[in-house]
Amino acid sequence: MNNKKYYAAAISAFVVWGFFPWLLKSLSGFGSGEILYFRILFSTIVLLAIVLVFRNSKLQKDLALFKTVTSNDKVKIILLWLAGGLLLTINWLTFIYTVNEVNIRTASFSYLICPVLTAVLGYVILKESITPMQWAAVLLCALSCVIMGLNSVSELGYSFTTALTYGLYLVLQRLYKEYDRMTVLSVQIIFSFVLLNSFQLYEAGGVQRDTHFFILITIIAACFTVLPLFLNLYALVKINSATVGILMYINPLINFTIAFLVFHEEVTMLQVSGYCLIAVALVVFNYPNFRKLQALRSPS
Repeated sequence: MNNKKYYAAAISAFVVWGFFPWLLKSLSGFGSGEILYFRILFSTIVLLAIVLVFRNSKLQKDLALFKTVTSNDKVKIILLWLAGGLLLTINWLTFIYTVNEVNIRTASFSYLICPVLTAVLGYVILKESITPMQWAAVLLCALSCVIMGLNSVSELGYSFTTALTYGLYLVLQRLYKEYDRMTVLSVQIIFSFVLLNSFQLYEAGGVQRDTHFFILITIIAACFTVLPLFLNLYALVKINSATVGILMYINPLINFTIAFLVFHEEVTMLQVSGYCLIAVALVVFNYPNFRKLQALRSPS
C-alpha cells in the first residue's frame, strides 16, 4: 500500500507546529491558563462543527461500532480517550507556559527528546521493537538530559513534562485505530474543556482581551490545533510511533531557528554540549529507520 499521503500528513503537521511559538509569543501578556482555555473553547467549536456537519456519517459508524463492544471494553475505550484528553491538556499548558514564561529553546528541547521517549513508551506499552543500537542512543539521550539538567533543573523539568505527555498521547492513540480520528479528538477536546472549567482557568489576567486576542486564538484553534492534530493522528493510522518520531524533528528545528534568529535567545556552552550529544543520539537512534523515509521518493 502506498503510504506517501500518511508521511505527507505527518510532515505537514510538524511544519505547522514548528511556527506555533512565534504566534504564542504575541500572546505573552496573557496567562498560560487563559490562553489554553480559549484555545480549547474555540477548538471545541471548530471540531463539533466539522464532526456534526461534515463527518456525521463517520460519527454514526463510530457510535454503531462502540455499541457492539462489551461493557468492559467500553469502559477501557472511554478511559483511554479521557486519558488522551488529560495528556493533551497538560502538554498544551506546559508548552504554552514554557514558551511564554521560560524560553522557546526549552520548549523546543522537549520535542528533541520526545521521539526517543515515544519509541521507548511504544516498546513498553505497544511492544514495538527497539534495536540494541537504538538502546545505546536512548542512553546517550538520557546523558544529554543530565547535562541539560546541570544547566537548569527547572528547564529540564518543563522539557521532560512536555515530551512525556505528548509521547504518551501518541502511543495511546494507536490502541484504538478503528475509530475515526476526528471523533476521538472531539471527545478528548470536550473532556479537556470540561476539565479546564473545573479549574476556572478562563479568568482574565493582567491584559484586557480584545479583538486581536480572539483573532489569534481562532487561528491557533483552527490552524495550529485541530488541523495539525488531525494530520498527526491520521498519519499514525499507517506509520508507527518510531517513524513519526523521525519526522517530529522538523518541529524543534523550526522552533530553534525562530528562537535564535527572531527572538535572539542565548545558549550556554553546557547547553551546546547537551544539544551536540543529543544530536549524536538522534542520528544513532534513527539510523535503522531512515529506509522508511525512502517511501516518500520511491515509485507508487
